[in-house]
Amino acid sequence: IDHYAEIGFAGFANIVDALGGVDLNIEKGFKDKNSGADFQAGEQTLNGEQALAFVRTRYAFAQSDLARTKNQQKFLSALANQAATPGTILNPFKLYPTLGAGLDTLIVDKDMSLYDLGKMFFAMKGINGGDGKSMNMPISGTAPQGSLKWDMPKVKQLVQQIQNDEKVTVTSDR
Repeated sequence: IDHYAEIGFAGFANIVDALGGVDLNIEKGFKDKNSGADFQAGEQTLNGEQALAFVRTRYAFAQSDLARTKNQQKFLSALANQAATPGTILNPFKLYPTLGAGLDTLIVDKDMSLYDLGKMFFAMKGINGGDGKSMNMPISGTAPQGSLKWDMPKVKQLVQQIQNDEKVTVTSDR
């Protein structure tokens, strides 16, 4: 891993609100009292509070952690696609509030430059339609107490591809 970025919940919600919300297609409606999520199926614009509920939801799904990470990946891709547009990047009245919205809770590694952060952001945008890949660790089933068992041959192949900076060909079936 070359660089690392982390954003706190408040910064995350503020960025979504600074963009005027994020458009997302929710394939199947769900409720989760623990996260506050209450979504109908279909295309909708989520504000910061709704977005936070969406990415935090885990108890509304059978495979809770897997479904939550898939939702987080889907949302971050939608956020990056919406934010990294000429309408945002080239408009200082939209760009500066968006950038400033999450800075209070943004944590990066000590060697990350603003240029590196920008590259990471545009790489997130490319996950949806570019050469990027977003996935969960490959699993082979469940273990006692409902925990997940990694598919070790696939995990070893995935780690080797990442270490060698190769294109990831491993797939996660769940």
